[in-house]
Amino acid sequence: MDAPLRVALDVTPLAGEPTGIARAVDGVLHALWTDQSLAISGWMLSGRRRARPDGVPAGMSVHHCPVPARLLHPGWARFSLPRGRLVHGPADVVHGMNYVVPPSSVPTVLTIQDADLFENPEWYDPNVQRFATLIRRAIDRGCWVHVSTRAVADALSRHCPVPEERLAVIGYGVPDIPPGDAELGRQIAGTSKYVLALGSVNRRKGIPELVEAFDRMPRRPPDLRLVIAGSPGLDEERLERTVAGLADPSAIIRIASIDEAQRSNLLYGASVLAYPSFDEGFGFPPLEAMTAGVPVVASTGGSIPEVVGDAAILTPPGDVEALAGALADALEEPLRTDLVERGRRRLAAHSWEATAAGLADLYRRAAGRG
Repeated sequence: MDAPLRVALDVTPLAGEPTGIARAVDGVLHALWTDQSLAISGWMLSGRRRARPDGVPAGMSVHHCPVPARLLHPGWARFSLPRGRLVHGPADVVHGMNYVVPPSSVPTVLTIQDADLFENPEWYDPNVQRFATLIRRAIDRGCWVHVSTRAVADALSRHCPVPEERLAVIGYGVPDIPPGDAELGRQIAGTSKYVLALGSVNRRKGIPELVEAFDRMPRRPPDLRLVIAGSPGLDEERLERTVAGLADPSAIIRIASIDEAQRSNLLYGASVLAYPSFDEGFGFPPLEAMTAGVPVVASTGGSIPEVVGDAAILTPPGDVEALAGALADALEEPLRTDLVERGRRRLAAHSWEATAAGLADLYRRAAGRG
């Protein structure tokens, strides 16, 4: 019987803000941990941070690279140095899920969460734009590539093609969210009825366009509010200008910092989840809303249609009038109940067990055991 395949997985995202990438890493890690054919360890580009990330399974070793990412990335981009165990510890396969994977003497797997860095680089600051170079370098070195949707694979093929035999499309499951209390969510929002937008206010998220659509909603109930919950980003100033230009800016509630319990409560208390992104590589909030029994209005940007199927009202990215009408429709019966039921059925299409099985097969192929 073969010894378990040693896989070193980047768990750095678990040490920071709970972003979509952190949710992906958490789901993948816990699904892989139960596979007896694999020996999973973690690695972190943590610099001086030695704390063990929350959520890492008990008994899993975590290798802390002593060199901070801000020094490692330029070396990887220009010289493919430093290599190997200094970064990831002992392993047969190394997997990076945060747009980077270190040069190594063992096979590497890189998860490219989306291709937006290539499609719309102007939406990102220079510190983020550099990841495009790191991705290209990793592909040139012969890494294996994982993407979560066909839409990302297609977009990637336009900018840095990956040989088909080294590319795997493996979707994600549904993140575990704490059981939410709708009434507590309404208390956090300060209103009894609200459209909810979750996530950082970055350009691709389309939040100012959502504000305009909310302002133009036909048949909008007078007590309805728009709650925007998530960290400030590069589009925050544009959002503030858009809100200031409304006839009633008080209809927009901005919550810049929430913990996981508050986030879950807001989800369960929402009347509708709005997800108007111009582009997404996957997108967990619609699936989380479906878990909470909340109807979803989303855009056709990037991978969103692939993820939500027929369980959401979809509108073209940036189409304010279409979005305004969709928000109004989602509040009304019988469509609201129909969306909730379709959402519950859609959840069955996403499984962490399937994710783990697909990645385990990819690791074995990369290591020559497939």
